[in-house]
Amino acid sequence: MRNWVLVVFLLSLTGCVEQNRIEKLGMSDTAAVDSVFEENGKPSETDMSIAIAIPKAGTVDNPQSDILQTIAESPKDGRTKLSRKINKVLVSGQLRSILFGKDLAKQGIWNELDSYRRDYTVGEKLKIVIVNGSAVDMLTHKYAQIRSVGNHIDQLLTQEAKIHEVPDVSLYSFVRDYYDDGRDPIAPMLVVKGDNIEIDGIALFKNDRYIGKISAEQTVLFAILNKSFKMGEIDITFMNRSSGRKESAMISSIASKREVIVNKQGSESKIPQVVIRIRLSGNILEYTGKSTFKKPEEQKNLDQDLSEAIREKLQAIVSHVQRSGGDNLGIGTYVRNSMSYENWNNLNWKSIYPRADIRVEVDTTIRDYGMIR
Repeated sequence: MRNWVLVVFLLSLTGCVEQNRIEKLGMSDTAAVDSVFEENGKPSETDMSIAIAIPKAGTVDNPQSDILQTIAESPKDGRTKLSRKINKVLVSGQLRSILFGKDLAKQGIWNELDSYRRDYTVGEKLKIVIVNGSAVDMLTHKYAQIRSVGNHIDQLLTQEAKIHEVPDVSLYSFVRDYYDDGRDPIAPMLVVKGDNIEIDGIALFKNDRYIGKISAEQTVLFAILNKSFKMGEIDITFMNRSSGRKESAMISSIASKREVIVNKQGSESKIPQVVIRIRLSGNILEYTGKSTFKKPEEQKNLDQDLSEAIREKLQAIVSHVQRSGGDNLGIGTYVRNSMSYENWNNLNWKSIYPRADIRVEVDTTIRDYGMIR
């Protein structure tokens, strides 16, 4: 008898738990955050512009969404204000991407990121994206061919990350790099062009502040410097030293292996020398030139010419990143691992990094020459 009483009591308690029925929830899949500018042209220190996209009923081939917008003091405050505009409770459990306008990113985005990081309903795979322009405008723009902006952005980033046209940057990886004293974060960059959304390169950060970018044409080259990977293609112009003519080739099916070597200097200099050694292989997809590459000597010369051309481009990217001031290639992590923790702290890597001697070496091997005649 007592057992039955206990069962009835426990069943009655289930009705006392706070429940959110799915039809009463507004589940946003994309959020956008921008600076708000005062009359004097300076960004507000308290307010920001926030917009969210909420998917609504549609077909798989034709997804649609509602866009809500407000001015708030924080993302959490924004969700509260937007909840008052609809008859649903806004939740972030389905949030896939958060867009930051470039002007806001220049000021620093840590406070906004921290708000999402502390929300237990937000997954660590949340994509971090920088917009070259206004993030809110990108989300609220009426596109002729894009029905669901959030879904389109998510698919675009997922697709381009597979071929290393953009880095796959999540809330987890951005926060990890932010706290790492040997690396600074990066993020994919998008832009509205006409009536479409396009990849605009890679945003470079120093701590949580936007400091510059890698152009869309150089994103795969940046990936070669940043990590080892397979899949991707590059279009490279090079000097054919045998003929003395400039030629170009598209290399596809790239397999790239990166090795970072730290050479400690003598007592005269505390700055270590760093070598980024790249071993690259791929297939010739397109070629503008008169060589047939049927002879081993021609093939060897091509490998050498491509290696030098790629090395020059990679070295230019390293110099650009150093001038920007952020260690976005994570060179500091290798320097740190090459010495004791005490020596690392005494080195003050952040201050000497822009002057560090970082050299690139490239060894290219072409596996297949295609249908060149």
